Amino acid sequence: MKKPFLPLGLLTLGLAGYLALGQYTLPEGPGKDLVLAKCQACHDIGFVARERLSRDRWDGVIDEMVLRGLSLTPEERAAILDYLATYLGTEPPPASPPAQPASSPKTGAQVYANCQGCHGPQGEGNPPAFPPLRGHVEKILKAEGGRTYLLLSVLYGLQGTIQVEGKEYAGIMPSFAWLPDEEVALVLNYLVTWGAPQGFTPYTPEEVKAARAKVLSPEEVLKHRQGLKLP
Repeated sequence: MKKPFLPLGLLTLGLAGYLALGQYTLPEGPGKDLVLAKCQACHDIGFVARERLSRDRWDGVIDEMVLRGLSLTPEERAAILDYLATYLGTEPPPASPPAQPASSPKTGAQVYANCQGCHGPQGEGNPPAFPPLRGHVEKILKAEGGRTYLLLSVLYGLQGTIQVEGKEYAGIMPSFAWLPDEEVALVLNYLVTWGAPQGFTPYTPEEVKAARAKVLSPEEVLKHRQGLKLP
């Protein structure tokens, strides 16, 4: 039996409408972190609409997202579908989520899983939408104000055309302000493993917390980048 076909407009409402603004509205349950990691790059995560989708319809939404460039292993796809069908489906979710084992502290590489869908597993980029990070991060950190810009771009996102290594990129980077301060610092320091200026001081959770004092729009972050005079 063929899976039901969903019009593009309805598919857009599927993820964009059901996963709207801010992670804290997603129900707790197995697969939540994976949904955040895979969907956040293109969709703001937020308020869940009153009308929910059946498992078959969520299956169709995921198929469409894969056709549009979402990279998933079979295991990841199954886990995402199980989460969406269970917690954002037509049937009421379980009264309480299954007990989860205590998780070990995350590493910078694990947090970078939120980024690799756009920037590549090794920071190689994905032209023409998303620029490379490998090699470019070092140039940012060498520029006056670059350290602050890199932190702000992770916290608040970036919108607008930029040039990296002579090529134009126009993809939209979402905000990752929903990540804890510790994880923002971890992923920033992970990026630096691909190249950093001599004497670089690692980012700290306290530095990230201080940067949250003034919330910026993605367009304001772009203006900050334009003032760096990057080569």
